[in-house]
Amino acid sequence: MKKLIAVLFLILSVFSFAEEEYIKGKILYLERVVKNRADQEDGIKETREYSVEILEGVDKGLRVTVEAPIYEESAYNIYIRDNQNVVLYKDNVEDGRSIYYIVDIDKRNSILMIIAIFMGLTIFVAKFKGVKALASLIIVIGIIYNVFLPAISVGYSPILISTGCALLASTITIFMTTGFSKKGVVAILGAVAGVVIAGILSMYFSYKMAMTGFVSVEALNYSNLLKGIKVKEIISAGVILGSMGAVMDVSMSISSALTELHERDKSIKGHEMFNSGMRIGSDIIGTMVNTLILAYIGSGILSTLFIYLQKEQFPLIRILNFESVAADIVRAFAGSIGILVAVPITSYLCSIFIAQSEQND
Repeated sequence: MKKLIAVLFLILSVFSFAEEEYIKGKILYLERVVKNRADQEDGIKETREYSVEILEGVDKGLRVTVEAPIYEESAYNIYIRDNQNVVLYKDNVEDGRSIYYIVDIDKRNSILMIIAIFMGLTIFVAKFKGVKALASLIIVIGIIYNVFLPAISVGYSPILISTGCALLASTITIFMTTGFSKKGVVAILGAVAGVVIAGILSMYFSYKMAMTGFVSVEALNYSNLLKGIKVKEIISAGVILGSMGAVMDVSMSISSALTELHERDKSIKGHEMFNSGMRIGSDIIGTMVNTLILAYIGSGILSTLFIYLQKEQFPLIRILNFESVAADIVRAFAGSIGILVAVPITSYLCSIFIAQSEQND
C-alpha cells in the first residue's frame, strides 16, 4: 500500500507544480557519434547525436537533433534505444530558439501498465469488493495528497494531521469493504488504537534520540523548502501513515473472523471470543510483523547496502547513530508494536460489542 501511494504521488506530480518545461519525445535514430579528446577531463567519453521527434507541446511533430553525452562513469548514463520515448527538457535561449536535452526515459506507460495489471487482478480476484477496495484506495490517496501534504506544508502538526487522516482513511476503507456493521466499527477502533500507540512511541523515541527529521542527504539539500514545516514530527507522521495499512489489515482480519465465529455459535461468551481472537492474532502476527519490518528494510535497501559496504570503516556505535538508520529502526519497530497492540484491543472490543451485546439483547 505504502509503495503504491508513493508511485501515485509521483504520477500526480507530473501534472502539477511544474515551472520548468519538460515534454515527451521519441528517439528516431542515432545520427552520429562524436568522440571526446583524450586530454579533456570532463568525464565525457563521447557525445551521441539523436534525431528526435517532439510528441507534445507547441513544437509537436518537429524533428530536432539532440545531443546526449556518454560518461566514463556508466552510472551517469541514460541508455537510449531507437523508437524509445524519452523526457526532454526544453531550454528557451535568448535568440528565440529552443534547445532540447534528454533527461530521462519516459516511464509513464510502464507505470500505467503495472497499475492496470494491479487493478485488473484486484477486480478479477475480489469482484465487487475489489472495486470497492480500489475506490477506497483512491479516496485515501486523495485525502493524503489534498489534506495531509498541504496541511503540513503550511505548518500544521504532521502528527495531528496524520492521526486525523489515518482515522478518516481507515473509517472509509473498512466501511466501504464491510458496510456499516459492528465488525467494521470494532476493526476501526482497533486499528486506530494500534496506529495511535505506534505514533506515540515513535514521537517519544524521536525526541528522546534528538532526531532532527533530516534523515537523508536529499532532505538536507532541500532544507530551504522545509522552512516553517515541523520536520521533527514527520518521522512519527510517517509511522502513523505507514503502519496504518498493516494495522488495519490485522484488526479487520480478527474482527471478521470473530464475527463469523459468533455467527456460527451465538452462545459463545466474551472471554471465549477474546481467547479465540488472541489465538487468531498470534498466527497473524507471525507473518505481519515480518512484513512490516521487511518492507522498511526493502525501502531503504540501497542505504543498507552502503552501510554494509563500509562496515570496516564505521563501527557499530557509529552506524546505529546515523539518523537515517535510527529513524528506520523506530519506524519499523513502532509500527510493529502497533500491530501487536491492535490484536488484544480488537479481540477485547469484539468480546464486548459483538459477544456480550448479543447476549444482552
